[in-house]
Amino acid sequence: MSWVCLVKMKAKILNVMDKILSTITSIIETYEMGNFKDLHVMHRELTSNMYYLTNEQVKARSKWLEVYYNSKSTVNAVKEREADKQVPELYLCRKIYEAAKGVAISMSLEIKLN
Repeated sequence: MSWVCLVKMKAKILNVMDKILSTITSIIETYEMGNFKDLHVMHRELTSNMYYLTNEQVKARSKWLEVYYNSKSTVNAVKEREADKQVPELYLCRKIYEAAKGVAISMSLEIKLN
């Protein structure tokens, strides 16, 4: 695969992730400020976007594994670092999902209280 194809593919992935992440960020900021009318709708939208983020994480994991197994190195740590550098979105997806999960749990608890 050529370098140009890789750059274009990475840009497309990042555009999808940017859209998902901006939606998640917007929901969390609205929730944090308390400026919402329907918590049920926000919770549904947040969890739906968490699902889409998980789809992106699965794609990133496949790419990470591809880089890992196609590495010319024979040292596992070097292969992992190489894959981490070439597929940083895997780490990003994982961390943001964990944070959004905490907010989703908080929202569901607040929904139960009302």
